[in-house]
Amino acid sequence: MTKKLNMPEQDYILCECALAPLEQLVTALEGSVEIAMLKEPAICMVMIKAEDSVEFQPFYLGEALATECEMLVNGMRGIGVCLGDEPVRSYCIAFMDAYTQMPGADMPRVNQFLTEQADAIERAVKLENELIMRTKVDFKLMEQD
Repeated sequence: MTKKLNMPEQDYILCECALAPLEQLVTALEGSVEIAMLKEPAICMVMIKAEDSVEFQPFYLGEALATECEMLVNGMRGIGVCLGDEPVRSYCIAFMDAYTQMPGADMPRVNQFLTEQADAIERAVKLENELIMRTKVDFKLMEQD
């Protein structure tokens, strides 16, 4: 039994997962629905909001390149936005956004995909952290010489 993921978790997984499996899932699901493009995938700029670590005041760090897409899937609106020039990923995110809101959607299949991809992302992050920790220097040990 897979747990139901909330929207921020779903968005994170769709932005971070490998593109090939995501594209395969969307292609498989597209055949059973009616799709109307409202906005083809297009490059845009978005402001990156940050917070001052001393005074905790919000400020805008700068702009980042992103790709956005908007569509209707069986009448449900879906929006896809991701960092970088990734038109296929933004299309897939918009499709999944609309598809998961649809009544009668194949949610067990979608939830299984999201759970598998979340596990893969978690393993990759853990491996990356382990590799980073190998390079960590303990300066206290160096001072004892």
